[in-house]
Amino acid sequence: MKSLLFMSLALGLIAIASALTCKSCRFRALSFCILKSSSSEVDCPSGGNCSSTKVYLGSFNLFDKQSCDNPCVEGKNKTDSTFGFQYDTTCCNTNLCNSGTSAKMSVFVGLGMGLLWLLNVV
Repeated sequence: MKSLLFMSLALGLIAIASALTCKSCRFRALSFCILKSSSSEVDCPSGGNCSSTKVYLGSFNLFDKQSCDNPCVEGKNKTDSTFGFQYDTTCCNTNLCNSGTSAKMSVFVGLGMGLLWLLNVV
């Protein structure tokens, strides 16, 4: 009986120690999280995976979303039925694996710089 209790306790501690930590942000644009949960990192329940979703309008990246999904369903070029945006979802299973920074920030910076240049010219 003691060994069964010890084994249950050990398995419970292993499950707690091996909890997956994911970045969490409901709306990320320009590499800044605008709508985040109470914490920017969340513990993912057993069986869940970290996910990163990128939403596009044509080939232009509108925003990203980071979360923990259970189950996480990967997909490329899916279309949102409400707004018609295309999106890609990737899943991963290591700590903070969905924390990649957006390379699209350079597009926004370039557009902003072009707009400022146009305003100064006029």
